Amino acid sequence: MPIYIRLLGFLRPYRIRVSIAMFCMVILGATTATLAWALKPALDEALSGKNMDMIYLIPLLVIGLYVVKGGAYYGQAYLMGYVGQKVIYDLRNQIYDHLTRQSLGFFAHRKTGELLARISYDVTLVQAAVSTSVTALMRDSVSIVFLLGVVFFQDWTLALIAMLVFPLVIYPIARFGRKMRHASSDGQVSMGELTSLVEETVGGIRVVKAFGMEDYERGRFHRFTGDFLHHQMRIFRAQALSFPIMELLAGFGIASVLLYGGLRVASGATTAGTLVSFLAALIMLYEPVKRLSRANNEIQQGLAASERVFDILDEPVVVEDAPDAIDLPGFSKEVRFDHVALQYVGADKQVLSDVSCDIHVGEVVALVGRSGAGKTSLVNLLPRFMDVTGGAVLIDGHDVRKLTQSSLRAQMAMVTQEVILFNDTVLNNIAYGLENIDRERVEKVAKAANAHEFITKLSKGYDTLIGERGVILSGGQRQRLSLARALLKDAPILILDEATSSLDTESERLVQQAIDRLMHGRTVVVIAHRLSTIRHADRIVVLDDGSIIQMGTHDELLEQGGLYAELYHMQFEIQQAAISGA
Repeated sequence: MPIYIRLLGFLRPYRIRVSIAMFCMVILGATTATLAWALKPALDEALSGKNMDMIYLIPLLVIGLYVVKGGAYYGQAYLMGYVGQKVIYDLRNQIYDHLTRQSLGFFAHRKTGELLARISYDVTLVQAAVSTSVTALMRDSVSIVFLLGVVFFQDWTLALIAMLVFPLVIYPIARFGRKMRHASSDGQVSMGELTSLVEETVGGIRVVKAFGMEDYERGRFHRFTGDFLHHQMRIFRAQALSFPIMELLAGFGIASVLLYGGLRVASGATTAGTLVSFLAALIMLYEPVKRLSRANNEIQQGLAASERVFDILDEPVVVEDAPDAIDLPGFSKEVRFDHVALQYVGADKQVLSDVSCDIHVGEVVALVGRSGAGKTSLVNLLPRFMDVTGGAVLIDGHDVRKLTQSSLRAQMAMVTQEVILFNDTVLNNIAYGLENIDRERVEKVAKAANAHEFITKLSKGYDTLIGERGVILSGGQRQRLSLARALLKDAPILILDEATSSLDTESERLVQQAIDRLMHGRTVVVIAHRLSTIRHADRIVVLDDGSIIQMGTHDELLEQGGLYAELYHMQFEIQQAAISGA
């Protein structure tokens, strides 16, 4: 119930429309009951010849009632359909807004496909619980109230006999509702796994084909679709069983009324018109009761989906602007890592431990170390992609946690090894984040990034759609677009995360030229994979197992020996061996 009440809270902004829809439902219920009531005078007076005027009035009344009933039905159906779609619109936007506000740590332990399933499939199931089912609950409840009034008005003794089966109706509604909820919850988990598998397979299709794993991936997909089918059949089985059981119970009620009512008509205690009118109202009464059972099934599915949706919405946003956060006016002095520590949620060990380092304005500082040493984690703290668990990161003396995220990130540009491009034009990818695009300036930075030449050779130049993740471009071309994007932002702090590590020699040369232009006049933090590219850095910071173990210039560190010299000589030997082999 608390989950459903929370779910119904999404109807609050549309309470006027819901109120009008409820009024339409009252009219709908009243006209349905009136139609049942009208059978009594139609049989007892009009058809018996007692009142000839009724022969003309009853058909007109029926036509009028159906006109009103049709209008009321349209009003409630349209209004509640509108409200249901708006609730889904609001819910999807709320989930997406919440996801985009989360830190990188949030996404570290969640599958992309699972999140996609919740924002698409699960939210669709929620819609039925807040629109279709709410409509059925209100509309059919109102109809039941009016029809009960008719049956008790016609013959309260027969009404009590008919009502004997209603307590029995509650049990199948509750039991099948629970089955639906459990089966739906399991089905939603299967859909999440299914979506994750598709996302992984499509994203890694080259690897799948290279290793001949198509049959294996197809087998996994068939297994997940089989699981989903199994859970869906459990849902259909519960739905299919609920209908005949409700029909059987309704049959017992109607049979009891026919037996007792028939005896009363035969004895002259009541009229045939009263019995027929009563039976019509009773049959009409059982219909909304059966629909309530179906509505309950849909609500149970919606509640199962709601739990998964609220699981996302209830996840706290770890990185948020402080209430008294200020704007960073502009970077002018230094970046300071002050005894920084970082530990991921659920991890037993710290990723960073007691890291202290100053980066002065205009300096180029390189971070090196073995894989997993904590280099990327350290640079992720600078734009507050995540927050420290100990110590502080300071910019010009300001703790980054006391600055607004927008003003902080406006001072930084980032180029990473994994280039992220969007299924949009070249122009929009370079000018990403800018409202007003200056095409001349975009072309200028593209030339500086050694990208203009290959862009002009594309089918539509800067207006060419590059596909998801820039699929139509080579690795070097994608990286140069990423560099152009950073150049256009023109931020004073530049973060380079192994920007040339996966490129061929020619692409690396072009990208390195662009990087040299990009670094000019900026404060640069660079994570280096190839140590030969950072020989001229002002300072090199060597990380190992989350701690700084060496710091100095290239020549100083070679003279000291230790891990940096070991890594450098190892790479030098590999390069020499490659040259000799060639």
